[in-house]
Amino acid sequence: MTWLSKNKKYLLEGSQTMSKAGFAIFTWALVTGMAMAESSLTTWQAIGMSILVYAGSAQLAALPLMAGDFPFWTIFLTAAVVNLRFVIFSAGLQPFFKDRTLWKRSFLGYMNGDLTFALLMSRYPQYRADPSHLPFFLGMALTNWTIWQIGSLVGIFVAGVVPDSWGLGFAGTLALIAILLPMLDGFATRLAALSALIVALLANDLPYKLSIVCAVVVAIVVGIASDRLIKTKRRLS
Repeated sequence: MTWLSKNKKYLLEGSQTMSKAGFAIFTWALVTGMAMAESSLTTWQAIGMSILVYAGSAQLAALPLMAGDFPFWTIFLTAAVVNLRFVIFSAGLQPFFKDRTLWKRSFLGYMNGDLTFALLMSRYPQYRADPSHLPFFLGMALTNWTIWQIGSLVGIFVAGVVPDSWGLGFAGTLALIAILLPMLDGFATRLAALSALIVALLANDLPYKLSIVCAVVVAIVVGIASDRLIKTKRRLS
């Protein structure tokens, strides 16, 4: 029996789980694709950025810097800071995939996303030896990647014909909020999200979407600190 036939059930379960968020993923990717098409990038550069970067928030944060001819290190640093949350995600995934080779872990890291990580942790809140980890993750990740790339490519090619009055950016934001809210199932998570919201609003006037960077950094710090505090209190009680 091949690996695929043996794990087909879990692959399909992962794909079905991620498909429930398909509309939100597609809409957000569509908005990101349109933003790239309307920037200083050529069509092929936009396509390459969609496939190679595969990180909506980092792409949107980098675009105005690229348009302003900022130094490469500034653009790179901004994208890295926006994606700092993936350092935390990687630490959370480490127990599940630590026995894989470096290239396999690198591929899994590239395929990981906010929803992919959140949904995996929702299904497996505590690590246990279970062969379904990998196929379930891959089912979600491949579905997420496929929907994202389709939405992004559609956005790149139709950017010039879609009226601004459609408000697709707002629609994408609402769709993401509707999916993310049910995932705030812990005090530390809720506190981190609330902190990010407050900082993003207070820093909204900063140029080059630096409010996103500030919100991400504060959310990571608050989330880690509150989680450690909760664990410490539990040990002492």
